[in-house]
Amino acid sequence: MNKYILMLGVAAVSISSYCSYAGNSATMTVTATIAHDVSLSVTQDMNLGTITVDPAYTGNDTYWYYNDSGVITYRTQGAIVSAPDITVGTFIANIPNPSACDTAGDPCGGLMLMNSIDDLFGGSIHDNNGCVFYIKYSGSSNTFNVYPFLCTIETPTTVTTGNHNGTLTISYTAS
Repeated sequence: MNKYILMLGVAAVSISSYCSYAGNSATMTVTATIAHDVSLSVTQDMNLGTITVDPAYTGNDTYWYYNDSGVITYRTQGAIVSAPDITVGTFIANIPNPSACDTAGDPCGGLMLMNSIDDLFGGSIHDNNGCVFYIKYSGSSNTFNVYPFLCTIETPTTVTTGNHNGTLTISYTAS
């Protein structure tokens, strides 16, 4: 009988130890940061060609539109004497969903233009002589077009002759 009482006591201690062990738990938070390596690289700079402006024009309604191939789709006469079709800028970015940029706009698929060239044609930023740029997926090989969707010259008297250069910065932010 002693042996049974001893075994019962050992069994009770074992079960109570197991129960206290099983009721003792903790949780841990696990975090990870996921980044996309988009490897942005410019393959072709943009060239707007030679735009001829009449500085004596007194209106402020000069504007023209380009499509993603660089072809002028609409133009008011206004201060513009001539404006050619352009060479669009192109770049490569291996973003997760390039087709999110099938319709022109900004931002698209996490790609954004960080600045615009407001005073591209001379004058100052307050003269509204510049362009609004868009990004659009070209449809193959993660290649994107950058082009001026809309250009305006609202103050032709401040447009200066010569070569005008500016830069656009393209960035990617994962959504």
